[in-house]
Amino acid sequence: MWALCGSRGIAVNNLAVLENRVFYSVVQSINSAVILHNRKLEVIFVNDVFESFFDIKKEDALGKSPMEFLPEFDAKHREAIQARLKKTLKTGKKSPWHEFTYYSPAGNLRYLLAISIPVFDNHDKISHVMSLIHDVTIRKELEREVIKAAKLSSLADMAYTLAHEINNPLTGIKLGLSTLYKALRKPENIQVLDSVITDLNRIKNTVDAFLREKKHQIALKRCRSGIIGDIFEDVLFHLSQQMNLNHIEVKRSFCKENRPIVIDRDRLHEVFLNILLNAIQAITKKGEIAITTEIVFNQEDKTDSGRMLISIEDTGKGMNQGHQEQAFQPFYTTRQDGTGLGLSICRKHIEQHDGRVELESVEGRGTTVRIYLPIM
Repeated sequence: MWALCGSRGIAVNNLAVLENRVFYSVVQSINSAVILHNRKLEVIFVNDVFESFFDIKKEDALGKSPMEFLPEFDAKHREAIQARLKKTLKTGKKSPWHEFTYYSPAGNLRYLLAISIPVFDNHDKISHVMSLIHDVTIRKELEREVIKAAKLSSLADMAYTLAHEINNPLTGIKLGLSTLYKALRKPENIQVLDSVITDLNRIKNTVDAFLREKKHQIALKRCRSGIIGDIFEDVLFHLSQQMNLNHIEVKRSFCKENRPIVIDRDRLHEVFLNILLNAIQAITKKGEIAITTEIVFNQEDKTDSGRMLISIEDTGKGMNQGHQEQAFQPFYTTRQDGTGLGLSICRKHIEQHDGRVELESVEGRGTTVRIYLPIM
């Protein structure tokens, strides 16, 4: 009898050991992070995937609650994780799926999807809470790419149709203006007509590029940095009537140092035009736009050849932090008649120059756009 009981006891113990080993193997083999918490929500176990997801060593998490070992990323997510675990502990029910963004200590961004599951002891009381966490970063990126591709495809179709429809009237307008050109004797009229024809040619070239279904390549040419001031003068002349109507004063301060620079004049003309139009529309009453250019250097890099800093500052209504963060996103606009493409196109053009563009704004006080272009 005793021997039988003893052998059964050994069999039960062996079964428990086997179950633990199987459980451990399964937990370590799945491609999800597993975290086991006690009733104080302190971590008592994590699998190997946990380290790769969170960039946190096991020993730095064990014995601590999520509020203690998670880095200082978005506070609302930390609190939501803690609340989810507490609710599972209190109700004894698994939580809804909880999606959140996670910035690791190394600065890596992940999109994580988590669920909390109660663990019961032999008396049907909750002894632990287990978190199961999936990395859905790739899925999120694919979703964004699909949406972006759909938008771009729709935009391409719309652009082709638009180009086809406006091509004929553009040709007629250009021929009509060319006929009138010789009849206008006053220099100021000739200057206005020159500006109109230049703009029409620019539009016509873009339309032709769509109709030929060719990619409009950037045409970089070596120039002197003083050309930036010339481009601004062309744009300001084009916008002078709008500025006069809105009582906007323009202050210029162009760098006198003339350094070699490689640019596409038409692309920069489009960039400056878009930014100045935004500034004009942001100034609801009498205001001011300040345009400055200067050569700046990285003081820590003695081999730095410098960059041209172009600043366009307005005294308009400005924008809040949320609008600033999305300002360069395609199709994002705060105006009912806006396309949401102006600033995203500007950034693309500047990046094609191996430059960068930054935006700083204070709601109610104005906006500053800074463009950095490389100096040869």
